[in-house]
Amino acid sequence: MFKFLVSAAILMMGLWLIRKYLNDQRSIQHAKSHLFDEVLALLDGAKLKQEGNEFPQVSGSFSGYEVKLSLIADTVAVRKIPPLWLLITIQGKATIEGSFDLIVRPNNNEFYSPAWQWNGNLQVPSHWPQHAVIKYQDSLIDVAKIDSFVPKLFADERTKELLITPSVLRITYMAKQAERGEYLIMRNSVFSGEAIAVEVVEKVLKQAIEIRKLLEKDAV
Repeated sequence: MFKFLVSAAILMMGLWLIRKYLNDQRSIQHAKSHLFDEVLALLDGAKLKQEGNEFPQVSGSFSGYEVKLSLIADTVAVRKIPPLWLLITIQGKATIEGSFDLIVRPNNNEFYSPAWQWNGNLQVPSHWPQHAVIKYQDSLIDVAKIDSFVPKLFADERTKELLITPSVLRITYMAKQAERGEYLIMRNSVFSGEAIAVEVVEKVLKQAIEIRKLLEKDAV
């Protein structure tokens, strides 16, 4: 009888843990699905996509450019509160020559960036952010076109990366940091479910499009 009661208690505990896990997962998914709530009205023809428990993505257009917004949790760096990166990708209207990737405060584990596989290096101009690395693949863009704009873009310390290829431009921006207490105690990367402010996204989006327009000027 005693063994039966112990087994029943273990079974009930197991069922409770499974139910709690599933409820927690549903809560996490629900919270993630609302991160772009404020941003949807910003884009024309906005479409929200979310697979399972992943972070959502939004696609649409802004000022005539096709745009994609996505989120990546960076849990690679140790002893550092994980950031949630917002990736704002602009599809170019014209193909430009060259490539470019500027990363500030590099630590060689920016897994979301292609820069570490690229073969070219450029010395950082003296009036640009100095704790940075600039890489390119095969050929470099016309840097003079964006020379004065880069310091303004990175004056916001949440801006992490400016990536430029012949067909797209992407800015990586820190949208959130994981909840400090949860990470320090449990090492869980939990981000608040508060929607990302539309003002933040709009500001970075306008900067991205302005840079792309500068680069595409006179492009064939």
